[in-house]
Amino acid sequence: MKNKKLHIVLASSSPRRQQMLKLIDVPYEIVVSCYEENNEMKSWPSKIVMTHAKGKVEDVIPKIKNGVVVGADTLVYKDKVVYGKPENMVDAHRMLQELQGKSHYVYTALALFDTEKKKWVIDYLRTKVFMRTLTKKEIKRYFELINPLDKAGSYAIQEAGSIIIDRIEGCYYNVLGFPMAKLDEMLREIGYSLF
Repeated sequence: MKNKKLHIVLASSSPRRQQMLKLIDVPYEIVVSCYEENNEMKSWPSKIVMTHAKGKVEDVIPKIKNGVVVGADTLVYKDKVVYGKPENMVDAHRMLQELQGKSHYVYTALALFDTEKKKWVIDYLRTKVFMRTLTKKEIKRYFELINPLDKAGSYAIQEAGSIIIDRIEGCYYNVLGFPMAKLDEMLREIGYSLF
């Protein structure tokens, strides 16, 4: 079966997700979702991220004419605690202090809606992350290198993240917040491909 021409409507303002689509030269447009995440939901982290990813897509669907709407949501999970984006720098310091020196999980969900077929595909990935032990001084310095306020768990695996992450088990791009191989797998279910 020949793949249909793909046009992605990205329901995200994330520069990382945009950059990843640019790198593989896939046509896309951005329609930012106004959906408000609620990480206080009493549910499994997989359910939370899938609910948020779908909510972002549902918010964007009425604003567009056609395309495959893609929403994504990422959170960090450790010891039954959900770590979304920090509220402020004090919260960011608290999060990284709790995550440092231990392992945690990063969940990213993708929700796709094909406006032509009216078909949903929703799934998630989980990656185990091992973070180095960090002093308060090292955390302070790390936050001078990155802006933690737009990142789940107050950190990023890319760039300066290379000095705080010891290793991972699973998909690197999942920790980055946009598992591209998973996205392609899901697109194939509705007749498209990133290739």
